Amino acid sequence: MKKIILYAVTASICSIYACNKEDARKEDKPFEPIVLTAKQAEKVSADNRFSFKMFKEVSEENTFFSPFSLNMALGMLYNGTSGDTRTEMAEALGMAGLTEAEINEYYQKISQALLKIDPLTDMSIANSIWYRSGFPVKKPFIDLNKNYFDAEVRDLDFNRNDAADIINKWCAEKTKDRIKGIIASPIPDEIVMYLINALYFKSQWQFQFDKAYTKQEDFATAGNPTTVNMMTQTSNLPYYSDQYLQCVEIPYGNQAFSMVAILPAHDSSIDQLIEYLDYTVWENIVKNMHEQNVWLKLPRFKIECDIPLNDPVINAGMQLIFDKDLADLSNISDVHLFVSNIKQKTFVEVNEEGTEAAAVTVIGFGSTSSGGGNMSIPFFANRPFLYLIKEKSTGAILFIGRMDEPKE
Repeated sequence: MKKIILYAVTASICSIYACNKEDARKEDKPFEPIVLTAKQAEKVSADNRFSFKMFKEVSEENTFFSPFSLNMALGMLYNGTSGDTRTEMAEALGMAGLTEAEINEYYQKISQALLKIDPLTDMSIANSIWYRSGFPVKKPFIDLNKNYFDAEVRDLDFNRNDAADIINKWCAEKTKDRIKGIIASPIPDEIVMYLINALYFKSQWQFQFDKAYTKQEDFATAGNPTTVNMMTQTSNLPYYSDQYLQCVEIPYGNQAFSMVAILPAHDSSIDQLIEYLDYTVWENIVKNMHEQNVWLKLPRFKIECDIPLNDPVINAGMQLIFDKDLADLSNISDVHLFVSNIKQKTFVEVNEEGTEAAAVTVIGFGSTSSGGGNMSIPFFANRPFLYLIKEKSTGAILFIGRMDEPKE
């Protein structure tokens, strides 16, 4: 029987630029925290648990991963599930105590709130559904994604020579040309649908990195030290340390968004830090960070990653969606579907101007018919470290990365 492939693509992009040293602290209106219901706050906690669990699964040298992108993709997929497949996804994603409406309202609320929380941040979130002309997609599935994910819905003749170009143009426009060429041309005959989420983020550092102070320094690696361009600044920043790690939070814009850099203890490795760091440890860090005068060194770097996610998602508790016989995605179509592939491609660049990051998550579906004082605390990221980009009031994690060897 001929196989049909259905793809769900989630593209997320983050882009952040620096401000001048004299403007280190902006006098703009402070951000107003995002107000969530008790159940929505529990969902954020569940998302962050899932984030750390997934990062342990995908972590390799210089991995950069977007749990937010994957979560958005799985959230859209959830609307197409039924029966045991839906129950399994709900348990794995921390949604077991929520109704379908509450789940969709959560994704709608977090998306809309993130767009408004920082006027200094240029951020956009766009969703779309593209399906092959004539493919039978169920109206409730379409309506849920239109109503809660604000998805644009287009049917398209995938046999057109420019079909892939049309979809790629939409992706490029929504991400200001940062994500290009997601869809290969020509579109194979087996492809029947694409679900696409595009996230764009651009903001200024609240504290600058002055290029004049960037110097070449050694960065310790697993092998021989490598020479990197090391940025530096001294600022009052949220800081935490214990016997296992030290971390510093570097804010963007009006402080709604930030990057948290985490160094393992000197007698520990980056892999030991990743094994130690889970949601409980993370919550303790967030609660106990306090402002200190920090002498910060951070290398410039640029990374691209291709991350296979089938096994990590299965290990996270979602097996039925991959089962050719037992997967129940009947809320998408009467044509029997199962998830055949999940992968993510990411990009990040950190320099004096700021941070630029992008993530694309692809879900493919198969079908068979048939410290205080004036002393600065040193935080020198001159050896392997972790870094996260998050929103402050909800704690939502957008990206997690590990830096083993900075490369430009």
